[in-house]
Amino acid sequence: MGFFRSSFFGLACLLVFSSFLAMNLFLTLDSSLKYENVQSEIPSLINELTNSPTGILSLVDFGDIDINQATDKAKVFMENYCQNNTEYVFSFDGRTISIPCSSLEKGPEAVLNETASDFVDDIYYKEYDCNFLNCFTKEKVPFFLVSQKAKDYWHQKFLYALIISLVLMAFLLLLVESRINWPILVGSLLILSALPLLKIKSLILFFIPEKLHVVSVFLGIFFTQAYGTFWISFIIGLVLIGLGLGLRFSNAEFVERIIEKIEKKEAKEKRDAGKKLMKKETVKKEIKRKGK
Repeated sequence: MGFFRSSFFGLACLLVFSSFLAMNLFLTLDSSLKYENVQSEIPSLINELTNSPTGILSLVDFGDIDINQATDKAKVFMENYCQNNTEYVFSFDGRTISIPCSSLEKGPEAVLNETASDFVDDIYYKEYDCNFLNCFTKEKVPFFLVSQKAKDYWHQKFLYALIISLVLMAFLLLLVESRINWPILVGSLLILSALPLLKIKSLILFFIPEKLHVVSVFLGIFFTQAYGTFWISFIIGLVLIGLGLGLRFSNAEFVERIIEKIEKKEAKEKRDAGKKLMKKETVKKEIKRKGK
């Protein structure tokens, strides 16, 4: 393998690895933001928001909304209020939250889950009047990050990364010396690119101070399916490696013949192209000679 071919090969491997890394990240965000996952994670976030004295309240401008006051008011008056009513209603971030009084008998956790369920329905399916990036400036609280809008955004990014990965894999096939090694190489790169997903939550916790634990809880929602994505990539990578090893050590002569035919066809095309070029040069020389 010549110097330039080796350089292109190394660059192609790096690009394939990077595209796999992005693809795994986008797939994790896409699958983590399914409604069922968001619904199961929001209660712990609301609990952090209402009980943390600093938390996200110190980072976000809520305007006239005070989550702690709303929660304290609910705790003080809910039981008395429910003596003559069937549900308790209060406002949070401009949204009306209703809690059936029957949930009170099931304890605080049931109340929290009931609140979270209504809240998730509201923020997840809301029609946000902004594109994904503009929503950061238009929304007081970035709950759009855990919405259907965000899921669709990351799903689109995943599809783009998948297409780019397929193109780069095809380019890598042209550069690899032995094409039987191609599935082994691609499978190895895919597995390596998925390894960071195993520690991504730990990295988040490492860089976020303990006093901002609520932020880590919020960010953790985006990576609930990190292990699932890892196993998908890991299994596909193992299948590709197994396929490559099987082709390498098997007696499948027809595979070698197919590869040999492909290589012969490429060599023939190069020879034909060379002959055509030489023919054109000969014709040009003949024309020049006759012109003289």
